[in-house]
Amino acid sequence: MFVPLFLTFIVTSFGASVPTIKLCKYESCPTVSRMGMGTLHLGDSISGLTTVEEVQEWIESAVSMGITLFDLADVYPVKGGDAGASATLFGQALAKTGLRDQVTIVGKMDIIFPNAIDTSREHLQNTLDWYLNVLQTDHLDILLLHYSNSFMNATEVSQFFVDMRAAGKVLHFGVSNHYPSKFDLLQSTLDDLSGGSIKLVTHEFEASVWNPSYMNYDNAIADHAYKLGLHPLAWCPLGGDPVGGLNRLFVRKGTRQLSILRALGQVGKEMGIEDEGVVALVWLLSHPLEFIPLLGTTNLNRMQLQVTAMSYVGSMTNDQWWSIAGKGGLCPLGDSQCNYSEYMA
Repeated sequence: MFVPLFLTFIVTSFGASVPTIKLCKYESCPTVSRMGMGTLHLGDSISGLTTVEEVQEWIESAVSMGITLFDLADVYPVKGGDAGASATLFGQALAKTGLRDQVTIVGKMDIIFPNAIDTSREHLQNTLDWYLNVLQTDHLDILLLHYSNSFMNATEVSQFFVDMRAAGKVLHFGVSNHYPSKFDLLQSTLDDLSGGSIKLVTHEFEASVWNPSYMNYDNAIADHAYKLGLHPLAWCPLGGDPVGGLNRLFVRKGTRQLSILRALGQVGKEMGIEDEGVVALVWLLSHPLEFIPLLGTTNLNRMQLQVTAMSYVGSMTNDQWWSIAGKGGLCPLGDSQCNYSEYMA
């Protein structure tokens, strides 16, 4: 296989630090990198990458470090560019790398900004065809419904999944930002239509010390994934803004930010980690669910630094984990230990 000269240099210089993991417990589940890259800032002229050459270097750098999962959405970038520019740039750059067979492409769909969701077969089919065109590929590795739709026809969506799998246009399916009841509804319908041969392979939702709420004692989303043997994709694992604004933990200022950063700094001092962002990733990676953080950085030096978090997995103690979690808003003994006025500050 042809390996670009740039990639050969990167592999020699840094090595691949990110291991792989099977995405779920089923025999048919794909194996992916334990970290992924988000693409919100591709095509973003405010704070992202806007040229094919920049994105090519970004892809090659990620792959050289062992990151081979890339998470796309048809509405990216949300700010700084037109919807769809992210996937278009990614497709053009990926074609130049020659790495299509080495990467896992996740394509999310169904959001229509500013305030609608569409899971009709027509919309999903049109979006999938658009993806295949701009990505210059004949299939998506994983298709995710981007957001839960109260108006979803589960039978129609499931039949679309069955048909696209049969046509070879999509290899695997999953959801993003869904409550367990919606996930179970879709899986049950899929089982009926596919004879149990198509399983939802992952659930993507926000998970970070900034927003650990889906892990809390009174929220079933993380436990639901755990029960099903899924390793969730974690968006904004460092508290980034989901619509492309300022990072909510490391850039915006407030009492809650200060409290969390102090906890990260203290644990980092104990563990010999200087960067609070790396500590935050270690905190997330240490969870038994084995989250797959989707890194949002377009800075290659930051990417390289964040990958070092893998080397600390298994080293964070229970006390250290909870000292961070409590500042983020997790309640070890229920509501009596949570100050929600501070949590919302």
